[in-house]
Amino acid sequence: MSLVGATVLLRLALILYLRTWLGDAEAYEHEIVAQSLVAGEGFRFFFFSDQALPSSHQAPAIPFLLAGAYRAFGAGSVWARLAVECIQAGMAGLAVAAVGIMAHRWWGPRAMILAMLGFMLYPAFIYMPTRIQAVGWSTTFLPLFLLGFVGLHERPRRLGWAALAGLAGGIGILGEPILAAPFGTCWLWLAWRSCRPTPGVGEARAPSLSRRLRGAAVVLAVSAAVVSPWLVRNVAVHGQLTFVKSSFWYVFWQGNHQGASGTDKLRVSPEIRDRLAWQPGVGRETEALLNSARKEAVSVDTSLTQEDLDQLFAYSTEAERMDWFGDRIREELGRDPLHYTRISLRRLGMLVWFDDTNPRSFVLPYRLPYLLLALLALVGLALMVRSRPLPAGFVYWFVSLGSLFLVHSLIITSARFRLPMEALYVLPAALALSRMSALLPPSRSSGRLTE
Repeated sequence: MSLVGATVLLRLALILYLRTWLGDAEAYEHEIVAQSLVAGEGFRFFFFSDQALPSSHQAPAIPFLLAGAYRAFGAGSVWARLAVECIQAGMAGLAVAAVGIMAHRWWGPRAMILAMLGFMLYPAFIYMPTRIQAVGWSTTFLPLFLLGFVGLHERPRRLGWAALAGLAGGIGILGEPILAAPFGTCWLWLAWRSCRPTPGVGEARAPSLSRRLRGAAVVLAVSAAVVSPWLVRNVAVHGQLTFVKSSFWYVFWQGNHQGASGTDKLRVSPEIRDRLAWQPGVGRETEALLNSARKEAVSVDTSLTQEDLDQLFAYSTEAERMDWFGDRIREELGRDPLHYTRISLRRLGMLVWFDDTNPRSFVLPYRLPYLLLALLALVGLALMVRSRPLPAGFVYWFVSLGSLFLVHSLIITSARFRLPMEALYVLPAALALSRMSALLPPSRSSGRLTE
């Protein structure tokens, strides 16, 4: 518990030091929707429209959280933004606890401590609560529902694990729908595994199929109960089934049209890149430099012509505008299918290396920790491959990470989109550090690793 508390306190300290709640906390679209909610106008957003219309452009969790803070402290209040940032710092405590529990179950107490320390001290994770964005939501609820699946894998009759997986998955998806990919693949693996007969158990004694599927059914039922009210709302608003957000085709166009970079921004200028590349230091001066560079970043939406904008503004609903982007990108990719292959490979490279459209990904405090974490994670995975079998339930780690790589490679990516993946890297990295520390002389090591 001390490491959980230290994780939260460290983030609160940085929030108070940087004081981002006084300026630009980068709430962006969430801010617009939250202001509309507080004004009693409903969940509305300006999506290529002169007026805010009923919208599903954003997932609901962050706007509702921000709107709740505005109701408590006043619309647009700096204290409301501070409250949300503090809540995000508290959420990091849940994430570090989930990471620690999984590391303990797989490799013992030393790995647990190292995993929690890694999550607690990783610079990007410390910085994350200072921004009101969905990435903090993802980085919290991905480890939480992963823990639920791992616990259910080990103890299928403990339906509390199933409830945790379903609840964390549903709440997580309402904050960031991309979590549907790892959650869905984990659930499919759980359901497939549950359908298989228990090894070494005779047919007469084997549980029935319905009993074996009980855990998977509870996960699905709980997550559906959490998500379905918002889906019903979307059907009422748009007249069609919309899974959490309506913006799939818009986002897909952003990431894949002929002028795309692979993210929602164009590449930064060589001057900004050279000024920030491997820039050392953490503090208000560096923060001011990054904020200034961020304002110079150019959205890929600038690729839209005036004729395109006239067509978009002529539509009366958000759904029609989203369909326009779908028609547009399918037509473009149909003319040049190889472009999609090239841009997807470019995104894969950015996921492994760095996003050259985001100024924050150039500085040393971001780059060096990532390189160290990725290297340690590779070492940890190599150690697991050598000492098979894999820990019980570790397959859920693989399918979660693989699904995120696939989705972000095929649709769109960003430096912040990789942060939930980096939270997963902490686990095998902790194993690597644990094995290394076990090789130290007894005076500097606490003993053998508990397997």
